[in-house]
Amino acid sequence: MLLEIDDIEVWKSFFDLIYDSANIVELKLDQNKCGMSLLNNSHICFYTVEYDKDFFTEYIVDGVESVLIFVADFYNIIKTASKTDTLEISTTDYNLKIVLEHDANRRVFEIPQAEDYGESPQPPTIPFSVEFEVFLKDLKQPCTDLDKIVKTDMFKMIASDDTLCIVNPKDSMTKYTQSITINNVGSASSTVNLGYVEDLQKLKKISDVVKFGMGNDVPLTWSVISPDELVKVNGLIAPILEED
Repeated sequence: MLLEIDDIEVWKSFFDLIYDSANIVELKLDQNKCGMSLLNNSHICFYTVEYDKDFFTEYIVDGVESVLIFVADFYNIIKTASKTDTLEISTTDYNLKIVLEHDANRRVFEIPQAEDYGESPQPPTIPFSVEFEVFLKDLKQPCTDLDKIVKTDMFKMIASDDTLCIVNPKDSMTKYTQSITINNVGSASSTVNLGYVEDLQKLKKISDVVKFGMGNDVPLTWSVISPDELVKVNGLIAPILEED
């Protein structure tokens, strides 16, 4: 396996999102794409990513391959890269070779691959009644308001017709509402952990838009897809069921 990546900021975005969510992640590769799928350590979120082979400057894969990555070790290396670096990833026996190069500056790392991982977890198919898109920048302020002013760790969304309302949870002392215009037909509501919605800002180098799929009392689904559709990140967040 040999992967060469010029757009390191987009590649790194997924690891910015999941670096503290799992100890090991499996990179699955075939002739057309490579991807990862994981369930976070708290078993609240699924994350998946798919990179089309055309995302890479060079993409050499022998049939179907699997590479097990120690997430912390890998992330500690790639987070030191500048946005002008070229990233090269290859396998050598039981190691993963990582090269960061810019002009005459070339850094080479080798870290062990993980073993005895088992199968990558696959997210379930979740039925949802409402689907809509929101700019990531429009989610930033309500996350801050709910955290710093309302002082809650819950993010409650209510979609109705062409409006998304972000409101305070029932047990909070401070009342709060923010309205965002959306393209939607139908109604649904969902309450999830605020931190997982805040984390979506880490994907803004892939796209400035997130698409949500929402139903009542089911996991919240989301996707962030690059404009050229070469990178697709999807997720599920388990709901918080508020008491009446």
